[in-house]
Amino acid sequence: MAAISRSRRSTSGIALIVAGALFLLAFLLPYVGVSLTWLVVLADVALAVALVILALGAVNSTVTKVALFAAAVGWAVLAIAGLGIALPGALLTIAAVVAGVAGLVAAIVLYVGKEITNRAAIVFIVAMALGLIYLLAVIGTLALGSLGTVVALAFGAALVVAGVFFRRTEGRR
Repeated sequence: MAAISRSRRSTSGIALIVAGALFLLAFLLPYVGVSLTWLVVLADVALAVALVILALGAVNSTVTKVALFAAAVGWAVLAIAGLGIALPGALLTIAAVVAGVAGLVAAIVLYVGKEITNRAAIVFIVAMALGLIYLLAVIGTLALGSLGTVVALAFGAALVVAGVFFRRTEGRR
């Protein structure tokens, strides 16, 4: 574990906090009459960046790295689609499923491999599971209705908490 750069894990924690905060803003601001749809695009980009930073220098497991990169590509494709660039529907569906499933697999492998602390790993698993539910609702596979907003807010909050744990555990080591 000495070869792992803790500053990169801490940096990915900051990016997770930013992504979570942007998701929270994107879903809370419409309740006060402000609709900024590009916040979701920025949140998708921030989450992709966090996953790439985590994959590049903060984990040792090859399976985790591959899963994190796959999830990052999925979130990046969703961000590109959010910019208004026309992409085939099948590509968006595949990107959403890959982003959700690969993120959840990476979080579980991080927990099993004990590469991060237990609390941070469990919160990251919860965040990625909520992300998968959120993405399944976005592509229309899972009909959540008004519960979709609650899932999106919980996803944003879980990302913020996971980012705080990534930052906090690095400060103690």
